[in-house]
Amino acid sequence: MSNPQPGEKVTTCGYSFTWTEDHLSKEELEPFRQQYDELGAAALERIQAIRQESQNKSTDVYEILRDNHENDPVLTRFWDEVHTVPSWVDWDQIARGQQFFYRYAVASVVGFALQGFMAENAVVPSVVEVLVRTGGYSSRMLLGRLLETVQWIIQVTHSAVSIKPDGEGHIATVRVRLLHATVRHRILQLCQQRPDYFDTETYGIPVNTLNSIHSICMFCCNRMWLQLPKFGPTPLGQRQIADYIAVFRYLGYLVGTPTGYFETVEKAKCTMESLMVHEVRPTETSRVMVDNFLACVTNLPSPFRVSSGFVAAGGRWINGDKLCDELALERPGVVYYLSFVGFCVFATALAWAQKLIPGFDAVMVNFFRKQLYNGIVQRKSRTRFDFKYVPQVGKKTGKVVDDSKGQASSRGLDIGLAEIIFLVFLGGCLFIVVRAAIWAHAGYRWLTACHL
Repeated sequence: MSNPQPGEKVTTCGYSFTWTEDHLSKEELEPFRQQYDELGAAALERIQAIRQESQNKSTDVYEILRDNHENDPVLTRFWDEVHTVPSWVDWDQIARGQQFFYRYAVASVVGFALQGFMAENAVVPSVVEVLVRTGGYSSRMLLGRLLETVQWIIQVTHSAVSIKPDGEGHIATVRVRLLHATVRHRILQLCQQRPDYFDTETYGIPVNTLNSIHSICMFCCNRMWLQLPKFGPTPLGQRQIADYIAVFRYLGYLVGTPTGYFETVEKAKCTMESLMVHEVRPTETSRVMVDNFLACVTNLPSPFRVSSGFVAAGGRWINGDKLCDELALERPGVVYYLSFVGFCVFATALAWAQKLIPGFDAVMVNFFRKQLYNGIVQRKSRTRFDFKYVPQVGKKTGKVVDDSKGQASSRGLDIGLAEIIFLVFLGGCLFIVVRAAIWAHAGYRWLTACHL
């Protein structure tokens, strides 16, 4: 898309805003496509060399970094960078920002799936073309990859201590940075063998700086402006937004991403909106990723399974019909929309209850913090962000045909347990509203009669 003019109204992905001089032009963003984390790449090269020279063939890149950083100048520089806390980091603010994720945990997880994955990762060509080459985004493997991402989010939001140097979340983030360097190195190696394996002229260097800026936006900015507001009038304050962005500004620093774009709330919002205009371009590969996502979530065991109709209704509700039509997402029936509305009402009611009752808020934040950590981070299959999904020539994620869709449609209405619960919740809310209206009307008539 060409650069909008200041004052021009822009609508994309179901989101509208006014373009200003503070937004980033395509020309400003384009150079980042050919830039990348050079220090991380250099550190990875030294780690690989040490691994080859050593009799200890450890595959854990972080352990090699930790054990050898004092003896190698490149690793020393890398270690010192990730262990130096920038002067702008306020740990009290970080702690408040981490609570944000758990305060809106229900909406955040659904928002990440329906908007963060479907309308961000899957529709940015330079991102999706890397993802499909890592082999872990087939419908069978996708759940594991999503859980790995959620695991990282939980580790870095668990507590301020967790992302201080040598904390659990800090180590996980350094591992992610080295994993990104490994994926980039492998793809560029394959490009030397087969120049057509990955189009670096079109998509840029794999896992480039622009991709990194996009990822930080997806994890922090999208939640405030593209996800939570779509669920209802969520009580977000400017301080909450600033605190949450501060968390991911620091995490961006740890993974080698320019942090100036997240220096203030206004800059972060303009960066997000600029990327939406210049980077969102659904492709055939995007449709494959979305199809695989649908096959994944519709085959989960109860009570986590949801129907493709519910996902489509939620996707269209959040991302708009135009983008979802480009992704060939189905147009579901009214029952699925009502079920998703029930979810929205539930998420909004929970948010307002926490806003109005501080004690209840503390209980819910601690509950989600504990349960998500135990269920995701402490699971048997937890990841150390190793290089498991190795890019190979001729190996890309393809669409997996899911026969269960046809079987479900032949049975009639396909709906999961969670969707039924949201329908019942919506019905209960409507009943309460109607009864309250009747009582209010009766009270008004009684007062009028008494007055007369």
